[in-house]
Parts: sequence; structure tokens; C-alpha cells
Amino acid sequence: MLLHCCRAAGGVALSNAAARDSVQVMTRSAMAFLFVGLLTGFSAGLFGIGGALIGTPLLRIIGQLPPLLALATPLPVAIPSAVSGALAYWRRGLVDRVLAGRTLRIAVPMTILGSALTHWTPGTVLMVITALVLVYVAVSMIRRESATGGGDVPASSVRVTIAAGIAGFAAGFLAIGGGIVLVPVYVRWLGVPMHRALATSLVCVAAMAIPGTLVHAMLGHIAWDAAGLVALTAIPASWLGARLALRLSGRTLELSYGILLAAFGLWFLVRSLATQ
Repeated sequence: MLLHCCRAAGGVALSNAAARDSVQVMTRSAMAFLFVGLLTGFSAGLFGIGGALIGTPLLRIIGQLPPLLALATPLPVAIPSAVSGALAYWRRGLVDRVLAGRTLRIAVPMTILGSALTHWTPGTVLMVITALVLVYVAVSMIRRESATGGGDVPASSVRVTIAAGIAGFAAGFLAIGGGIVLVPVYVRWLGVPMHRALATSLVCVAAMAIPGTLVHAMLGHIAWDAAGLVALTAIPASWLGARLALRLSGRTLELSYGILLAAFGLWFLVRSLATQ
């Protein structure tokens, strides 16, 4: 009987220790996802990139999610966080509604197509492509001279159509929201001032994330518990980022955007290649 009691007590102690370890792991995971939300939300508001751009690498590295889950989990978070950031610009009258409408007309169906194609693409390949896109856009933004354009862009512009198609496909295939493509294209191809480009991009990011989220959810690519934790901090952080962006010059934003993406993209590229 005594031996039985000792064994039972030992089992309870081990069970309690395991429970404590489990709670600690869950707490660390929750804190990691909340931290990812802060970074992705703030960058969404500050740089107009929707947050998914750095959300995927961060969820892969900090959150330890598998590639496809890391790819698509930031998408549902992009909707409220992008809307939160866009509202700050909307109140200042910086959103180009004509340009946003023309963009979304092409981008939404391309987002659906891109999302569906991830079903046949290896997750590691998607991680490497994401890193390469980061580096390319970063370099192009750093080297670019200050934007001189202004005013609204005609809705019939061929360049808008091309940009919308590329952004929409990238938003679905790489689950990056589309802002990483739209901001440089609006500024470089169309001559849209930086703040207006950021504002319009955030509106498009929120809209494109809806069909992208639906398709990726059907494919089982979204970790909803992680997405919920990320959203808790991403939404207020996005609003703060947008408020800060309004106080900075357009060129300062471009350089900050480019330097951040270059450093982060190179690091993530090396890490993705090393884990193949």
C-alpha cells in the first residue's frame, strides 16, 4: 500500500511538472505571437505593406509554424490591421478611391488564382520566393530618386492594370497582402506621392486579403489560434504606425522601408536556403 501511494504521489508530481511545462510553453508561444503582431501591425501602418510581408518570416522563425501555415496565417490579420491603418489616412483625405477601385477590379480575381496555386507549390519554395521579393523591392526603393508625381491617376491607365494583376497574384500566391508590390508601383510607375500611395495601398490590402483568406482557409493553410493572438496587438500597432507615417517625409519612409526590407529579406533568404 505504501509503495502504491508513493508511486501515485510520484505520478501526480510528474503530472504537475508536465502541466507546468506545458503552460510555460503555451505562454511563450502566446507571447511570441503577440510580439509578431506588434511588429507586423506597426509595419503595416508605417509602410503600407499589410503586415504579412514580415509576418510570414516571423511566424516561421519565432512562432515555429510550418511553411504553409506561416505563409497564410497573417492574411486574416491583414484585414482589420490594414483597415485600422487606412482610417488614419482616410481622415486626411489621402486615399485615392478611383485608383483603389481600378486596382481591386483586377487584383481580386488574381488573388484567388494565386491562392489556389499554392496547393501545388512546396512550402520551402514559397519561403525562398518571399525572401527574393523582399530583397528586390528593397533595393529598388533604396535606389529610387524622390517621387515627383502627384494628383490622381486615370482609372484607364494600362500601368494600373499591370500593377493590379501583379499585386493580386502576389497577394494570393505569397499571401503578402499586395502592399509590397503596390506601394513601389504606385510611386515608381505612376508618380503617386508616397503618403497617398501608402493610404491607397492599405485599402487595397484589406480588400485583397478577404478572398485570399477564404481560399487559404479552404486549403487548411491558416492557424486560427495564432492569427487571433497576432491580431490582438497588430490592430492597435497598425494605427500607431500610420500616425507616425503622417509625421515623416515621403523619402524618409521610402529609405526606411527599403533598408528594413533589404536586411530582413537577406537574413530570411539565407535562413530559408539553409533549412532546405
